[in-house]
Amino acid sequence: MEQTMLKAQAPRTTLMKLMDGLSERQIIYIHAPAGFGKTTSALLWLQHREALAGIKHAWISLDEHDNKTAEFCRRFVSAFSSLQPDNASLGALAEHPVFNTAPVEFALHALGAFVEKKDPCVFVLDDLHVVDNDEILKLLPVIFKRMHSECTVLLLSRAAPPDSFSEIVSKGALSIVDAEYLQFTSGEIKIFFSKNGRFISSKQANDIFASTGGWAIGIRALLMSEENSYSINLTGQYLESFLKTHVWERWDDRIKRFMMMVSVVKELTLELCQWLISGDKTLKKASCADILSGLVRENAFLRETGSDTYRFHDLFRDFLLSMLQQEGSNVENEQLKKAGEWFYKRKDYLKAVDCFLKCGHMSGIAKGLKLMYDYSSVHPIIEDSLELVRISLNSSVLEKYPYLMELQIWLAYMEGRCDDFEAYADSYYKRLPKITLQNPASVLSSVMVRCLDYRNSIVGVTKKLSKLPLLLFTQENTPPITQSFPLYHRSGRDFSEYAIDTDANIRLLAKTLGVAVGDSAVMIEYLLRAGLAYERGDLTEAHELALSAHVNLRDDFASEAKFCAFMMLAHVQDAYGNQSELEKTLEHTAKMIEADKAYFVYDNFRAYKCRLRLYNCDTEAAQDWLTRHAVSPHESLAFYKLYQHFTTARVYIVIGDYNNAILFLKKLLLLSERYRRTIDIIEARVLLAIVYWKKGRGGHTMAIDYLEQAVISAYGYGYTQIFINEGAELVTMLHKLQKRAIQPDYNGGIPSAFVKSLYISAVSKSKLTKGLTGGRPSATLSFTDKQKTVMNLMCQGCSRNEIAERIGLRPNGVKSHIELIYRKLDVVSSVDAVLKIKELGILDDLQ
Repeated sequence: MEQTMLKAQAPRTTLMKLMDGLSERQIIYIHAPAGFGKTTSALLWLQHREALAGIKHAWISLDEHDNKTAEFCRRFVSAFSSLQPDNASLGALAEHPVFNTAPVEFALHALGAFVEKKDPCVFVLDDLHVVDNDEILKLLPVIFKRMHSECTVLLLSRAAPPDSFSEIVSKGALSIVDAEYLQFTSGEIKIFFSKNGRFISSKQANDIFASTGGWAIGIRALLMSEENSYSINLTGQYLESFLKTHVWERWDDRIKRFMMMVSVVKELTLELCQWLISGDKTLKKASCADILSGLVRENAFLRETGSDTYRFHDLFRDFLLSMLQQEGSNVENEQLKKAGEWFYKRKDYLKAVDCFLKCGHMSGIAKGLKLMYDYSSVHPIIEDSLELVRISLNSSVLEKYPYLMELQIWLAYMEGRCDDFEAYADSYYKRLPKITLQNPASVLSSVMVRCLDYRNSIVGVTKKLSKLPLLLFTQENTPPITQSFPLYHRSGRDFSEYAIDTDANIRLLAKTLGVAVGDSAVMIEYLLRAGLAYERGDLTEAHELALSAHVNLRDDFASEAKFCAFMMLAHVQDAYGNQSELEKTLEHTAKMIEADKAYFVYDNFRAYKCRLRLYNCDTEAAQDWLTRHAVSPHESLAFYKLYQHFTTARVYIVIGDYNNAILFLKKLLLLSERYRRTIDIIEARVLLAIVYWKKGRGGHTMAIDYLEQAVISAYGYGYTQIFINEGAELVTMLHKLQKRAIQPDYNGGIPSAFVKSLYISAVSKSKLTKGLTGGRPSATLSFTDKQKTVMNLMCQGCSRNEIAERIGLRPNGVKSHIELIYRKLDVVSSVDAVLKIKELGILDDLQ
């Protein structure tokens, strides 16, 4: 067996266990493109099996000469006889002088001459893909059937199982291991490097995995290099010679040409491939379906990713692009331009701009950017396209196409760059007359810009817009208003202004923004009304309006608008405590996202589901969120992630990391104040109140101050739900705020009756959920001996006067002690205090 292993190999524990489990079946078929480590993995497994159970093996490395039946059968018998070296009759068969006259019969006779023992063994056929002789391929299943039960057959190939194997596949006698199972994990990469004298960090191992996709030959190439950088470009340099030698030259010019011409696009379809090869003389009569299916069958670094979708391995695609570039820059640029036009016609403007940008097609970049945030765009742009927009909007593009300033404004807004947003918007307003001459659709775009401009009253803007003949302009270029936020009334803009004189303002909105959003305007009107009713705690009205929004929901509406409709209904059902209906709504939301491929809303959807668990102090959900969405409080906070950032702040509260929670919330408060987002300002202050209250060390006064500011802001709009949702966390603070509000000299601006209603609602909610801290005591919770004595007597059911008599204090002195105990325990009654004392085991040391 002419095989060599790397100097030292990673243990590949997972792969070894997988193959051990599969060895119970007679045949294991490993198939993957060249360089995925099929041979090395097989050798490792055989070494592992030999060490584990002393299992012998025989190995045949096939080549082109083995395509002849006689040669194949002779090699088979010779290798097979090595499993029983003492079997003289079996050994003599391969050397028989008339072997070539009946090679198949000799091979089958050898199987009969094999002495069956209970000793397991493995028979390996490597590089099976080189065999295309039908006689041999039909013979193999016959040979496998006649092998004794203790012999496992291991087949290694670049191609999928041949058609002649269909019967053994259908009977479940063949187990398949493909490229996915052969990929190295980051941990295995680290071990592999260390065993070969190269010690790398976990981060470097992750970089190598990202660079190579776990492809063995790519990992080996980086190991052999002298570089300490593990980028995709470096990997490609070392792989190119390998691919040319072992892969590229075996294809004819027609297949090579096809792969190069389509390599400019990552994900391929039959129609796209046909478009990309159109006009090429070499591929004039080529059938894309035949070529693609053939490449998949050969395992030529191409795999089906879905119905009629294909994708090359990333590193192999890099190699193809390198080959295409050698054909000349014009060829590559023409293919990129072609691909850009294809995506543009299908309204996938994100991919269109990406292609136009790569080939320097300025007018293509401009026309794609112009429509990138159209409601009818296949992929609404939030996170995925920010970098593309940023690098596309250079000064030369903006000078030639000034209407693209709209995207520049949108980008600054989404990223929370307030100063840039205001400067860009002011410049845009000045140039708007000339911009609309070049691009009439900018009339509607300017509507959206003015609505996003938080410096203006949105009601005032719509009043001005109502005087424009907006119906004369086509609905061509309207950015997503919600920016994928879950609730429409607190999305791209906070619509709290509509809470006052709601009917008149929404009628006005329908005449302006309604033109921009088209057919979905009626549904959006219901969502706005439902959201404002929800904030006021009017759940009956909110529920009716949310249902009306669903009645007006259509499949062809923008995915983010549908997301808002589902989320509005979910919020109301949660507030009602209707868990079964809420679960159904969440299930329908997930199905909609999958059906629409609206993955851009997934982070906010996950954030909402995480919040539901956080209300019961679910630390597991908190840790899971931090693992997926780790953001440092010291980083700048992007506006489009506002909902997620608030979720992260809640997570910090749940895990008791109050310092990070405060940092996060103060930055969120500043951003919300700058964007003039009333409900977000209230939420930030409420959460700050909770943190400072739990943080202790004199934070209680600051906590009440933050809560008071939040209540003052909410009172003007009648908002109550944001306080009710926090339930248990606010009971004590609202009780104290109510006491402050009834003082004769109080001039805070909120009626005590309003605070009392919030307190009663919070108490009711506290019976349903534990709150963000789950009743966790203040970070500085401690009691004096005197206070513990008072608590002990309270637990025995003593009244205030009885306690005073027992410990020799005046009743007012006992009252002071009890009030301090209440404050520390975060309760407002003796019953709650006794329950909390027993729950926390504060008096256990007195027992």
